[in-house]
Amino acid sequence: MLTNSDEERKIKMANRNTLLLAFGIVILNIIIDHLFAPTGLMLTPIILTLGAFLIAFMTVKIKPIWKSILTIGLVVLHDVGIKLYGGGSHDSEGQGWIHLLLFIGLLPTFGILTTTILRDKNESILNLVISISIFPILIFIYLHFFSALGIGRYYWYDWNK
Repeated sequence: MLTNSDEERKIKMANRNTLLLAFGIVILNIIIDHLFAPTGLMLTPIILTLGAFLIAFMTVKIKPIWKSILTIGLVVLHDVGIKLYGGGSHDSEGQGWIHLLLFIGLLPTFGILTTTILRDKNESILNLVISISIFPILIFIYLHFFSALGIGRYYWYDWNK
């Protein structure tokens, strides 16, 4: 029979493994984009949706605000990785493609996050509203300050020109 501390430890381990998987998928996609551009960039909507799904539905007993913050961290890590370490040249046209695919990925990500937050009946309405509204606010702040990140960088190798 499992004691309460054993059950909590198993939940923490499962949550940790899920978060490592979500962030590992993002890092793997950044590496793929660095070596085989623009494959990782084109996978952005799928990777963001998959990561949000893992954080939202596969974690247990995490407060909604933390799910929102973890999802924001996943999105920002992916965007920074693609902008700074993606292969090819980074100019204004490339930034446009990065932002287009980012926004395509943000739509289902926000939908998944909103769905899982609204399903939590143990939180107050105020906490649910804060958890939902923090995502677009922080994404807006991030993009306001870092939308031109990576312009002028280029990574070309002889074998991927």
